[in-house]
Order: sequence, then C-alpha cells, then structure tokens
Amino acid sequence: MLAIADVAVMVRSARESARWWEEKVGFEVSTIGPPGGHAVMIAPPGDRFVVHLCEGFAPLEPGNTGIAFVTDEIEALVGRMQAGGVTFTEPLRREGWGGTAKFADPDGNVFWLIGAPTKFIREQSARRAGAPPVRRSTSRRHEPTAGRRTRPRSQPRGTRSR
Repeated sequence: MLAIADVAVMVRSARESARWWEEKVGFEVSTIGPPGGHAVMIAPPGDRFVVHLCEGFAPLEPGNTGIAFVTDEIEALVGRMQAGGVTFTEPLRREGWGGTAKFADPDGNVFWLIGAPTKFIREQSARRAGAPPVRRSTSRRHEPTAGRRTRPRSQPRGTRSR
C-alpha cells in the first residue's frame, strides 16, 4: 500500500502553531512519538490527511501553500474564523457552485477554503476512507449488463452456448 503521509508546512513553533489551529480553526492535534515530540500534526476532526507543522528543518516559506480545505458550510466557517481573529488574505468569494476564501496562519502560510456541495464532500470523504474508486469504462463492449446473459464475441447472435 502507498499513501500520502502528510504535507509539511514550515512554522516558527510547532506547539504554538498547533494551539492556534486547535483554538482558531477547530482542528485536532496529534504527535508521533512522545508528547511534545518533533512530529506535530493537525487535521480537521476525523480526517486522515494531516498537515505536519515542521519546525527547525528549513527556513519559513510564508505565502500560498497550495493546501485547500473543503467545507459544505463555507459562509458559517469563514464567519467563525473571522470572529476568532483569523486573518483572511482573500475574502469569501461566492460562486454558483460554492465559494473560496484564503486565510493565513500566524507564520504567514496561506491556505484555501473551498465551499462545495455536501454530496461532493461526502463522496470524497468516503473515497479517502478506503472505499474502492468508482470505475468507469470508456467502452461498453466488455461490460456485462446486470440480469442479462452475455454471449462470447465469437458466438453469432441468436445462438446459445451450452
């Protein structure tokens, strides 16, 4: 099995940054190794994808991380985050399909919020939770039809195999 483990974001202090994410955004915090160990990670509650708050291995790289979080209640989430003192580098922009906004952590790392329909989010969450991907064939020729017998290609129409 091969899976994405995490995405690292450089921060000045992993502990301080983790506390910010927990208090301001409502994320869960976890560590690998002893409490207070190097691998401090954050994630939305229940999500398997984590962001590693990496301290001391490289210089800070403030700016757009390219990391996006998806929600089916973007307006309420942006409102809660603004009320909690989170700085938005780009305000909520509403679209017919949902919306987008960008916010920054205390170290200047910028993250995206994407508002999307609940159905889309549930499908993506189920897929990440280990459900097999939906396979779609471009050719119907090899797909058996439920409830109908199929004949081998070499067998002429109107004949049955025994």
